[in-house]
Amino acid sequence: MNAPALGGAAVRPLAPLCAAAPAQDSLDPRLRPAEGALARGDFAQAIAILKPLAARFAQAQVLLAQTLETAPEPHGDPGAAAGWYLRAAQGGLPEAQNNLGAMYFDGRGVPQDFAQALTWYRAAAVQGYAVAQYNLGILHGTGMGVPRDAAEMALWMRRAAQSGLAAAQAQLGRLYLDGEGVPADPAQAAKWFRASAEQGYAWGQHYLASLYQKGHGVPRDLRIAHDWFLRAARGGNRTAMQSLARIYELGLGVPADAAQSALWKQRSEEN
Repeated sequence: MNAPALGGAAVRPLAPLCAAAPAQDSLDPRLRPAEGALARGDFAQAIAILKPLAARFAQAQVLLAQTLETAPEPHGDPGAAAGWYLRAAQGGLPEAQNNLGAMYFDGRGVPQDFAQALTWYRAAAVQGYAVAQYNLGILHGTGMGVPRDAAEMALWMRRAAQSGLAAAQAQLGRLYLDGEGVPADPAQAAKWFRASAEQGYAWGQHYLASLYQKGHGVPRDLRIAHDWFLRAARGGNRTAMQSLARIYELGLGVPADAAQSALWKQRSEEN
């Protein structure tokens, strides 16, 4: 699943969203004391509040699992987190199913098992959970836990992208750019890169900048390319930093500036 070489340096593949999703704000007043304790960084109190509640309802199980998964020592317990995710996942909660899939993907608290990750990602994805749809697409696209199938990857990426997930929009744009699982269409690629970029997603910004630099799917405009590279670089994208260094070295769309070129080269080496 190699990404195209645009804008100078080769672009790394977009990474799967394997981390557990953040806790969602709860409407259940029974969880508010625990959420308050977490906001204060008091993991011990949050866990003490959540354990009896988790025996009674699924949202408490998810919040307890997230707390046990992310809390620093001595409070963290990935194995116990996986157990609570499993209880909530078996009850049908898509966020628990996604997070359990992520733990199997990474091998955190459970043995690494891509087939199990696939099972739980799919359970959440068919309920419309966008992060799980993205993750399921990544597994199909890379052949982890399932035979590689670019068309199936594109199907799930499209569903997640249409839900507004910026990472999925960037990945769908890449599929259109490469003609992977969908017909190659630079204009469609630009559409999805722009949707991702406008949400502040650095890879989407980098890809959109690359299209403007090369004139793929959009009119060639080196100044606009520079501006999107700059946004991506400020967002921490190392490849965009490398592209900016070259832009300032050669004066592509902006006046040549050796100091700026050296600055962005240095920053790219530090990331």
